[in-house]
Amino acid sequence: MRKSVFKKFTAAVLCLAMLASLGVFMSSGMFGARRVTASDLEDARQEREEKLEEQKNVRELLDEYRQSASDTKEYMQLLDEQMAELDGNLYELGLQIEDLSAQIAETEENLEAAQQDAANQYEMMKLRIKFMYEHNDESYLALILASDSMGEMLNRAEYVSKISSYDRDMLTKYEETVEYIASTKQQLDNDYASMTQMQASLESQRNDLAAIQQEKEAELAKYNQLIAETEQMDTELSSDISGLDDLIAQIEAENNKNSSNNPPPNSTGVFLWPTISRRITSDYGDMDGRTSPHTGIDIGATTPGVWGDPIYAADGGRVIRAEYNWSAGNWLWIDHGNGLYSIYMHCSKFLVSVGDTVNRGDTIALMGSTGESTGAHLHFSVRYGGVYVNPWGYLQ
Repeated sequence: MRKSVFKKFTAAVLCLAMLASLGVFMSSGMFGARRVTASDLEDARQEREEKLEEQKNVRELLDEYRQSASDTKEYMQLLDEQMAELDGNLYELGLQIEDLSAQIAETEENLEAAQQDAANQYEMMKLRIKFMYEHNDESYLALILASDSMGEMLNRAEYVSKISSYDRDMLTKYEETVEYIASTKQQLDNDYASMTQMQASLESQRNDLAAIQQEKEAELAKYNQLIAETEQMDTELSSDISGLDDLIAQIEAENNKNSSNNPPPNSTGVFLWPTISRRITSDYGDMDGRTSPHTGIDIGATTPGVWGDPIYAADGGRVIRAEYNWSAGNWLWIDHGNGLYSIYMHCSKFLVSVGDTVNRGDTIALMGSTGESTGAHLHFSVRYGGVYVNPWGYLQ
């Protein structure tokens, strides 16, 4: 789709080169220098059709740029939401890591103290064992045997046993405490490593999102620039088309002036209904789904969707156009003299040619749905004095 967009954009830029031709055409002094001809009018109309086609492409391009910009904004909003969630997770994780670091520091202090207590207890046991070895005559055994009575001997033996048991119990207790604290510290270290790894992963995701955000910001800026440039194109084309409308009106007025004394002999000024169906699908001036008022009457086919209904000349006159237009499809113009024209759009087939003289009620074409059309119908317009007018004022 992006290739198609830029292809259209390039074509539109190239077409702008043709805008200069309008100024030359309008400033050539054609009306003062010579009598205007049918060719002058046809050239102006053809140029207008080309400008309308350019404007159609430019507006399609503008719609695509605006849609792309809207899509980019929506995506950027989603990125913002994801970034906010990541920032929140990083903040919470940072607090947890700080708390865990404090716990690890405290556990290290406790472990160091427990290790010192166990070492002290071990040294005390070694001192007692050494003392017993070095003072054999005063050993615990001698102390027990030196008792004056059996009761005293039992009391001294129990004392010696309790000292030995105390040493063993305390050493075991300190060793278990050291082991427990060391195990706790290891678990805290593992949790810390896991959290810092998670923090690194979240920061990596955040950096990736930030990079995408920068790309999308640049992309949005590009689309905004393209929108501004394309809107300027549209404005220039609208001005150009308006100038061509004025030029066409001038040429028509000049033609009417030159031919006012020679209207088609079979023109009555009162129009016949132009087809067999009278089913109106869109009236003159209708704005439903349009950017400007409807310039004619849409008459639906006798059988909805079926092409081929006959189209009649609303009045006598000369056929001045019978060609294809990107919007009107196959359209046909009849000049009835004195600046009055009837126009028939979206035909499937012409039954007359440019230059033919037709009478009121002659079959001139068949109904279709060519050009910008959503179904078989006739768009019937009336033009007078260079502008579209309400057909109902002329229809019988």
